[in-house]
Amino acid sequence: MRIPILLAALLASASIQAQTPPMPKLLPLTTTDIPQECGCSFGVKKGETLMFWSWENDKQHALIREEGDGLRSLRLFSEKYFPAQHEPPRPGERMTLQLSYGNWSIQSASEVTRACSPKAKSCTGTDYRNLMVLQWAGRQRLELKGWAHCGC
Repeated sequence: MRIPILLAALLASASIQAQTPPMPKLLPLTTTDIPQECGCSFGVKKGETLMFWSWENDKQHALIREEGDGLRSLRLFSEKYFPAQHEPPRPGERMTLQLSYGNWSIQSASEVTRACSPKAKSCTGTDYRNLMVLQWAGRQRLELKGWAHCGC
């Protein structure tokens, strides 16, 4: 008797997974997508921004470009700094962000690798080593190791 129940559970699980569309690909943001304001860019390949989060204005949204559906605005749910936020940041300090929109949930964990003094003339902003964890429809998950840069 246990085999038919187990088989029914497996078929139901497969049916739910078959109904969930595959995770859309994130495309690099275009220069017109990114607002001309202070914020943080996140990516995997140098020069290709997959997500942009601005700390100006309401500081509550980040932008991504989804294959097929275009530009999306994710809502910020959590922003934390470890051990504490300093200005300028110090190498080794960490920042985490949690954002979501519709089926998307994105977590970003960044560690400062280089921070420029506000008076520096040869460098600007702060560079990070970054890990973005993308989750789609609560089931599909992808980890992207890359970079982040915050500045004006």
